[in-house]
Amino acid sequence: MIVKILNKSSKDFNGVAYNDKKIDKGKGELLLMKNFPAYLNSASSRQEIKNYFKAISNNNKRVQNPQFHCTISAKGRSYSKDQLALTTEKFMDKMGYGQQPYIVVFHNDTSNNHIHIVSSRVDKYSGKRIERDFEKYKSQTALQEVLKELYGTDVHKKLYQILEYSYSNSSQLQKLLENSGYSVYEKENTTHILCNGLHLMSINTGDLKFSEKNIEDTRKKQIFAIFKKYKEVFSNAVFKVADDKGKYISYQSELQYQLKKKFGIDVVLSFKDDKLPFGYTIIDHKAKAIYKGSEIMKMDDLFRTTSGVLDKKLFEILANSNITIETKEAYKKHLEDEYKCEIRDYMMFLKNSKKTSYNIWKETRNSTMDHIRNFGKVSSTEDKIKIFSFSNELYVINHNDNAIFTLKELVTENYQNLYLSRLLSPQNFEPHPIVSGAQVPVSSDFGEMLRCSSLFDIAEPSQPVNEEHENNRRKKKKKR
Repeated sequence: MIVKILNKSSKDFNGVAYNDKKIDKGKGELLLMKNFPAYLNSASSRQEIKNYFKAISNNNKRVQNPQFHCTISAKGRSYSKDQLALTTEKFMDKMGYGQQPYIVVFHNDTSNNHIHIVSSRVDKYSGKRIERDFEKYKSQTALQEVLKELYGTDVHKKLYQILEYSYSNSSQLQKLLENSGYSVYEKENTTHILCNGLHLMSINTGDLKFSEKNIEDTRKKQIFAIFKKYKEVFSNAVFKVADDKGKYISYQSELQYQLKKKFGIDVVLSFKDDKLPFGYTIIDHKAKAIYKGSEIMKMDDLFRTTSGVLDKKLFEILANSNITIETKEAYKKHLEDEYKCEIRDYMMFLKNSKKTSYNIWKETRNSTMDHIRNFGKVSSTEDKIKIFSFSNELYVINHNDNAIFTLKELVTENYQNLYLSRLLSPQNFEPHPIVSGAQVPVSSDFGEMLRCSSLFDIAEPSQPVNEEHENNRRKKKKKR
């Protein structure tokens, strides 16, 4: 996770209005309202919330920028909105805002789950300014402490483990650190290592332990065999990934994605400016070593370079989606229509299994049912999910979690018929719709659906042991 303090001056608490607009557009969700008086709640207007913040802040006129506004962002969907909410509460305690009124809004309009927090820098009890010296450094430290307490994520411990890898030069070490989420720079013969802006360590460059040991022949042969086999199984077409500002450029392929996922082998392509890659580095997490790719296989033998370019946001959506062979073409068509672009087949990384997170399936199912019941009306699910048809099949896109399902995998036949009927005749709404002679259920038991579905590994009820089974059989026999 990354925390960022937004220092734009605002005496009017415009952060409240900004997040309220996101909610109005269906791109935000109010997760928390902490430490407000009883008369202020989720139904209160943005002006009422702003007025309360300003009333507290007016107790100290010397504070020129009373609004505290920050974001906490997770990579992709690695943390859910509930986890972000829990993280926020712990984070605000450590920042000295635990007793302050604050709002937390979850945003779903980017490929990374993130929340916005708005509060007042004036203590509501004492009227004193809440300490903000070295605020950015303090926020990074606070977040790292929370992640360690809640999820066992320890950036210091991970760094020490990485420094135990075998590397031959400072360039290899830099690639290893950057690929692991750290940043590094060298100044006056000292190597400085940071994580999300937080300085972690300084090492005398002369003390770095470079390894002169060549890669072992056994491991070399193993990696060569893996490369030779899987470059034929997965696409080895390399394409460019860039953001619209030109600040981010990388080169990716499905082969790289699958090598990391299956074998813990990171393949990092080397390039200069926006020119095509000229070489690659291998980070072998199994052997805890890093070495030149040419020691294993020539780059031209392993990869096929293309002229394809994909937007960074779209790439992250595709890389974090549950795309399978069955849903690939439908999802591709949907994204091409939405982003007005062309997506090549080699840019879509397929998942090996149809199985997906139960919580994502359940949330998508509930949102889909709500969307169908309120079809044609204003609904909070309007931007969360989209139902569309492709090749005589109905699909559901969950924008929040970048997931795609067929409609029949989510809802009963009655709901499918209801959706089709309302799609064909949107003016004919009924308060309690009847479809095919049966009332459409507002909610239903989907336990049986899950057990019959191939989408989930749902355990069957455990069978009794032999003795218990025999006793049950006898009881049933006596009853008969």
